[in-house]
Amino acid sequence: MNKTNNNIRLLITMILAGLLFPIFIFIVLCVMRLQVFALYYAMMYFAFSTWSLVSFFYYRNVRQEEFQNLLQSTFEADKPIIPMLTNYLIDRPKGYLREFIIVCFLSFMNPAYYLIYYRYWRFEMRVAGVISLLEEGLPLTKALTAYPGLVSQEVYLAISLGESSGNISSCFSMVGRWHKDLFWLIVLPRLAYLFFMVIATLNVAVFFMIFIVPKFERIFKDFDYSLPWVTLVLLKIFNWLPTFGQRGNIVAEFGPLIWVIVAVFIPFFAALPFWNMTARWYFPIVGSIYRIHLQGNFLKMLGITLQGQTVISKALTFLEESNCFSGPAQKQLVKLNSSIKLGSSLEESLTSSGWLPKSMKPFIQSAQKVNNLPWALTEIGNQRLRLASLFAQRFSLVVFPLLMLLLGAMIGFIAIAMFMPLIKMIVELS
Repeated sequence: MNKTNNNIRLLITMILAGLLFPIFIFIVLCVMRLQVFALYYAMMYFAFSTWSLVSFFYYRNVRQEEFQNLLQSTFEADKPIIPMLTNYLIDRPKGYLREFIIVCFLSFMNPAYYLIYYRYWRFEMRVAGVISLLEEGLPLTKALTAYPGLVSQEVYLAISLGESSGNISSCFSMVGRWHKDLFWLIVLPRLAYLFFMVIATLNVAVFFMIFIVPKFERIFKDFDYSLPWVTLVLLKIFNWLPTFGQRGNIVAEFGPLIWVIVAVFIPFFAALPFWNMTARWYFPIVGSIYRIHLQGNFLKMLGITLQGQTVISKALTFLEESNCFSGPAQKQLVKLNSSIKLGSSLEESLTSSGWLPKSMKPFIQSAQKVNNLPWALTEIGNQRLRLASLFAQRFSLVVFPLLMLLLGAMIGFIAIAMFMPLIKMIVELS
């Protein structure tokens, strides 16, 4: 319990530090009347933070794969795990230059990231914590639970099953190496890039409308010229947006607050599927892809579990208690286990609970007849994972170019509206 409370306090501290530091710098720059620098600092901080976040997830994935391969080699060679982990920790790259680069990298975002997170919760500290718990006599699953993030859910399930059955090596061999799909780590930078470009474009447009357009209007009025229609359209949109075209009513009074809420809500709504399982489950389009991906993970895990548990209900109970699923997925798993306990066939229960497409029912029936059910479930799981990755790639290849096309059209319209007054003035005066 104390370990969990410390982790929660660390997470809250990191969130507060991550939010307060850029806000403090932004306010200081605004107080010094450097609003332009404050605006570009906020944009650069967002871009650098997104890049750092994606780099962190890539780094964590590589470390998990590396740690998995180490454990798998240790179990296959039947060697003691504590000396292997100790030697692995000694061989980890070290040095003052590496530490200096990490300090510079993290301190640019926030000094607290290095002082709080990296110094006390980095990968080497987690491995050292696992070693200390193993030396105290705790099983490997308990040690990995105390230091989450070292292995994936699939690997943790195989280790738990191996400890319960007494044959970790055979259970571990069912987990394929380099099995993770990094599609979401590819999509996230694209979405962040689009968001960053939209914000940068809007900032340029706002600067143009506030500081440049009034001067254009005075100059054109002195020469008795009219502004180009493109610039007039952009001016009308700019005047309409802050209060949604309303004047002197409650909508106009709360217009700025509504825009602040929209500016906070849109990034939060877009990032919610990446962090919350329930949100991913019900999110439009993304939810259907995610459910197929989750089907593949579940069927692979069920195939691994059936290697050590010959009774299906016991295997499903083991998966329920493994904490590998939560939210709607956990409810479907409970529904599946209840259906099996009531005497329903496996293929009917998997289909009715949403874990198996109807086209795969004959395959499961044939696998049960030839006593090859774990292999069949694993193969179906791999097929569903490949299908989810294919759908996600198609979705990305269609949506991202369309959004880029819309963004290019918006930037082109704003650029034409900015330069047309200059062109018209040069033509008229010449």
